[in-house]
Amino acid sequence: MTQRDKKINFLICLADAVGFPLGIAFFSTQTILPAFLDRCGASPATLGALTGLSSLLILGPGLLTVGILQRLKHVRLWLFWVALIERLFLLPLAFLAPLWGKTHPDWLIWATFIGFGGHSLAMGFNIPAYWTAIGKTIPVHWRGRLFGIAGGIAGVCTLATEWLLRHVVLGRGFPDGYGLGFGIGFVILTVTVIPFLFLREPDGTVHEDEAGKADKKVGVAALLTVWRGDARFRRLGYSQVLFALTQVAAPFLALFAARRFGEAHADLALYTAVSIFAGSMAALLIGWLADRWGNLPMVALACIAAAAGFAFTLVAPTGSAFAAVFVLWALATAGVDLAASNLMMELAGHSSRIPLYSALYNIVRAVPRMIAPWLGGIAVGIVGYRPLMGVAVAAALTSLALLLGASGKK
Repeated sequence: MTQRDKKINFLICLADAVGFPLGIAFFSTQTILPAFLDRCGASPATLGALTGLSSLLILGPGLLTVGILQRLKHVRLWLFWVALIERLFLLPLAFLAPLWGKTHPDWLIWATFIGFGGHSLAMGFNIPAYWTAIGKTIPVHWRGRLFGIAGGIAGVCTLATEWLLRHVVLGRGFPDGYGLGFGIGFVILTVTVIPFLFLREPDGTVHEDEAGKADKKVGVAALLTVWRGDARFRRLGYSQVLFALTQVAAPFLALFAARRFGEAHADLALYTAVSIFAGSMAALLIGWLADRWGNLPMVALACIAAAAGFAFTLVAPTGSAFAAVFVLWALATAGVDLAASNLMMELAGHSSRIPLYSALYNIVRAVPRMIAPWLGGIAVGIVGYRPLMGVAVAAALTSLALLLGASGKK
């Protein structure tokens, strides 16, 4: 690629990296979706089941695409069309929410499961393609700044998002406001993915060493070869399994705030806007630091932020102060989504190996991320929210200890 190609690719990937967090905020599984399902009469266990199913469908299917992606010279068309399908699954909610919200809320719960299930499944098929495209078109030393700059731009747009959520979505109330919000989110997600059609992607090449040849045989043997042969990747996987257990509490943060402080003091618009802004600033910070200090310290920082955030849920004095929880959780998720994923690509090495590493990385996290929110939803009805926050603190600290305890080993 020429320098001009690299700059154009940077701008194309930047558009999606800005648009995705802004668009998906209108479907936020931390704030908007829990409140929406609660208005539909769904129990916390139902929300936990939806969150767990979504995680499984996002993290599980990548292995099925590895063999196909490794044989494609270009992945941009695959990336674009699957991303478009992913967004189309969310569109019906914009029409069904006002149509069924008051008359058939149980139907709307099922529609939400189908819509988010299809969205998550398509995303799962597309994640290896996305990281392959990033690995082929964005130089290693540009990747941190890509997501960092995207986070900064998204942060600037937070004011508009907060206004829309407060005055359009929550202001109009259930169900019309939510339907309009879903429509706005769909438009943002769709418009910002279109530039992928123009990605200047070099022809794919296949690694010629023995590891590269092994990757062509996609299956259990290839997965075991990577898992057994790469100790650093294996340690990353163990740590992320422990971190995934924080999902026993993460989907219920907004509901916990509403129970503690009352609906009027659990400001969903504030929490959502704070999550976007904090996530964008965290991406900017972590991207900048990761380019200088490496990705491993940033993953450790994510564990610390998660533990601090869940601990603060128990002592936050007011609903407004509770927003700090979403700041810390945004920092934690940015560290995992950005630094841990970049670390995974570093460990893969050659771009032809990224689909396999990405698929295996997601498979390792899939089961705990599926089970944890479901168990959390059931446990809420038995022991309440507070014990779940304690479990999440322990999971984050154990993940940190595992990561640091093995960091000096090769």
